[in-house]
Amino acid sequence: MPRLFARSRPRLLVGAAALATVFVIAACGGGSGSSSPKAAATSAKIDLSGVTLRVADQVGQTKAILEAAGALKDAPYKIEWSNFAAAAPLLQALRANAADIGPAGDAPTLNAIGAGAPLKIVGVTRTSAKAVAVLVPKDSPIHTVADLKGKTVSPTTKGSVGHYLLLGALKEAGLTPGDATISFLDPSAASAAFDSKQIDAWATWDPYIALAEQKGARIIRDGVGISSGLGFTVASAQAAGDATKRAAIADFLARQTKAFDWSNTNRADFAKLFASLTKLPEPVATAVANRRTVESPPIDDTIIKTLQATADVYTEAGVIDHKLDVAPFFVRSLSG
Repeated sequence: MPRLFARSRPRLLVGAAALATVFVIAACGGGSGSSSPKAAATSAKIDLSGVTLRVADQVGQTKAILEAAGALKDAPYKIEWSNFAAAAPLLQALRANAADIGPAGDAPTLNAIGAGAPLKIVGVTRTSAKAVAVLVPKDSPIHTVADLKGKTVSPTTKGSVGHYLLLGALKEAGLTPGDATISFLDPSAASAAFDSKQIDAWATWDPYIALAEQKGARIIRDGVGISSGLGFTVASAQAAGDATKRAAIADFLARQTKAFDWSNTNRADFAKLFASLTKLPEPVATAVANRRTVESPPIDDTIIKTLQATADVYTEAGVIDHKLDVAPFFVRSLSG
């Protein structure tokens, strides 16, 4: 990634319209490829019949896909699900040991561990970078990122994948974060502000992209070449440090991989499922499914270096206030 410049100027918009009822996925976990023999062997050696694995989810999507794919059949442990609208509150639940594992994108994961959250990365996914984008309204005079100079843009929440994309896009266009007024808003508030034109542009992710496109919004820059597309299955430190929970996590990751293999090869079925789950219009769900290509690489040196580069960008931009070494937060033995 190119070097990025000084810290952006957060400024909350006043008088935004009422919060819209929309749903968000931030790089939920999953992927392709066979499950890890090492992980399977680990879980097979431990009696998991008395284990309850507490799985935090985003919009119920992981649970729905696992069940639709039949991937939870004969699971040797119980699963206790909890549901969150986005990655930030999900990671807070993990931090508070209110859940054992859950999916989150690279940016919110970095934001959490950079703030001292005792979390571990136990699984990796890579999704298409097209699923994050900078949007402008259909009648906007803005046609390129360079046109954002002097404009108000929301990268959604601080430390999100939208924030990372905006930082990279501004740098690519020869601008600094100080050249635009950056307003951090939660996803629903950002959607309302965008619809009411209280912000000039919005850096966000699916399904917000698809929802906005249905209203005529235009993409001026997607994440290809900037965003890594990495997402993670993150565990609480307590769960990652418990041998029995680790064995259950390894088994769950293998089942999750199979479920997301199913979603990749059954896009139409996935779109219908997603529409039913979220109450989104089917064309929106279809757009999300068609943009959503997922693979599940193992945790290796390349993955760690990629996340380290992202962390360094955030440190330079002031999102993380110190140099962060990401390597100690990875657990390589449970997947891949």
